[in-house]
Amino acid sequence: MISLLNWTGQHFARHGLDSPRLSAEILLSHCLNCDRLELYTRHDYRPDERQLDSFRKLVQRATHNEPIAYLVGHKEFYSLSFTVTPDVLIPRSETEALVDESVTHLRGLARKTWMWDVCTGSGCVAIAAATQVDHVRVLATDISAKALDLAGANARSHGVSDRIIFAKADLLSLPDDLAYRGPFDVIAANPPYVAVGDPVAEQVAYEPEQALMAGADGLDFIRPLVASAGDFLAVGGLLAMEFGQGQADQVRDIIVSTGRFAEPRILRDHQNIERIALAKIVH
Repeated sequence: MISLLNWTGQHFARHGLDSPRLSAEILLSHCLNCDRLELYTRHDYRPDERQLDSFRKLVQRATHNEPIAYLVGHKEFYSLSFTVTPDVLIPRSETEALVDESVTHLRGLARKTWMWDVCTGSGCVAIAAATQVDHVRVLATDISAKALDLAGANARSHGVSDRIIFAKADLLSLPDDLAYRGPFDVIAANPPYVAVGDPVAEQVAYEPEQALMAGADGLDFIRPLVASAGDFLAVGGLLAMEFGQGQADQVRDIIVSTGRFAEPRILRDHQNIERIALAKIVH
């Protein structure tokens, strides 16, 4: 199996795939129905023809930039495995900062707390936060019914569905029949922020357009989200929001212009790109 992994990793590298060796391991362990570690502890195992045929087909699809997570149906986020389909964005490591900051803020409150995960997608942010903070209840919303169904299944698989309410909503426009409508101690959001016409990686083309595209400057969802967030946050509550490359100054100005938040902090991701805005409501 090692020679098969070596060849596949090199093949992916020649075609410009991210993390080529890891991608090869994920696909092969999926076809063999084993953990990635077993690929090395069972290095003398010879896959049968059915397994090899399945692997070859997935390698071919991956070579044409179909995302690995969609091929195997899951993606790790915050050390948890999430089921993913083309109905939701693939969870990315830079979004883990939303969980980090939300958890830190919630743990500092010695009472029952509420968090709102806007544009929840697969539910990764809401679910990861719920696994880390026992005293939090979470509202997770999305405009996509298919995304909400998937997020609900992910919550059940991680044993936190009893503390997460899933609801269909367009940004912060909550349905009238929702039992809890605030205030929230944290609003975390990973909204669409790709500007129309901006270049995106070929793999991103497989992801849902409505979860990506956000008008001429990429801020069509961020502006109304920030404008309304203060109406739902408790005093001292935290807005934690992801945004796109090159948008930091505009996002900072949008937050400050509301007059309701303290000066925002901007966090950089693992590639040193400004990626997350953090702002506490003051009134």
